[in-house]
Amino acid sequence: MKFFNTMRFKMLKSKRFSNYLVYATGEIILVVIGILIALWINNWNTEQQIERANRSLQDKVLAQLERDIISVDNFRKELDTLDHVYLKYLNRDYDEQKTVGKNVFSLILFEVTELGLDTQAINWIDNAKLEDSKTSEKLLDLSGMYKLYFKNINDIESIIYKKLTRNLEILEATQPWYTELITDFNCKTDCVTYLSGDVDHKARIASLRFLYIKGYGEIANGFSYDLKDIRSELQTLMRTKE
Repeated sequence: MKFFNTMRFKMLKSKRFSNYLVYATGEIILVVIGILIALWINNWNTEQQIERANRSLQDKVLAQLERDIISVDNFRKELDTLDHVYLKYLNRDYDEQKTVGKNVFSLILFEVTELGLDTQAINWIDNAKLEDSKTSEKLLDLSGMYKLYFKNINDIESIIYKKLTRNLEILEATQPWYTELITDFNCKTDCVTYLSGDVDHKARIASLRFLYIKGYGEIANGFSYDLKDIRSELQTLMRTKE
């Protein structure tokens, strides 16, 4: 700057104004070039930060996908076991090995089998600044898929809860042994006779089984397939980028 100021002073002092204009124009050009270079460096640094953050995000999401796939597949096994408990109660063919140690009445009257997944992957993706890439597009697809399945899961769980609650309300209103069952968890002869043989009660339980196996089960099967499919696509995209 001292050099530029000296040159500028000499030109003005010698009244070489045309030369000064040329010099001033050159100085402006140099300043503009310096600004453009600084902006380019800043943009490059920002892009590098976004790329590193996206890589970290992809690794986290992929790890979460692995955990969710395991959880969904374990849940499908639980549903298969529950199916055989229902089949046993409904006097249909069932696998004895899958019902060993299971309290049939307790399971069908009080317990709710549900898939408990958190929304971590959705939150990570939705709150991230994604780069413009096919991998980012796939992450957005994944977030949308999670949201759709979570809605379907919430809907089917709500129906199951209502169905289960309605069954207990009917028992509460019609059966004298209900108080002892719900308070002491003691099901005596009249309770066992009703739960084992009442046609209307069996119909309500059959509906619950249908909701679990054909409703919740189909959702879980589709969820597992789609999670595995998008995991494979993400792994391929990430390897290609490497």
